[in-house]
Amino acid sequence: STKEDCWVVLYGKAYDLTKFGKVHPGGAALIFDNAGKDATALFDPIHPKDIMDKLLKPSLTMGVVDPATIKPEHVAKPPEPKKPAPKKKKQEDVAAAGEEAIEEFVKPPLAAMLNTFDFESVARETMEPQAWGYYSSGGDDEIT
Repeated sequence: STKEDCWVVLYGKAYDLTKFGKVHPGGAALIFDNAGKDATALFDPIHPKDIMDKLLKPSLTMGVVDPATIKPEHVAKPPEPKKPAPKKKKQEDVAAAGEEAIEEFVKPPLAAMLNTFDFESVARETMEPQAWGYYSSGGDDEIT
């Protein structure tokens, strides 16, 4: 698969994403860099499972792929998970070292979240950067 003939496997189906890749809201590179691969692991955290069948013409579904035929080198690997937030230093250790305190993010209880700003703040801290970038961009309202 190439940029001129780009097929990607998602959930065991091969799709021709040659034209769609050029207009993908997350950027063409995400599609074209995974041409010829099973990109389900990259796709799943960001998109609903049935979005391809809703967005693409049936003619762009090229067929079912037997998972037993997919070699490990043809499976797209998700990026390494982000490192956990640094642990909060004890105040006395900070004062003794003359350093600025780094506080660990603690997700508030659901009942304490009062508005969309609260939800957005928690999402920014807890979601993977690629998923947060997609959702916060408003690139797809998941309805139309």
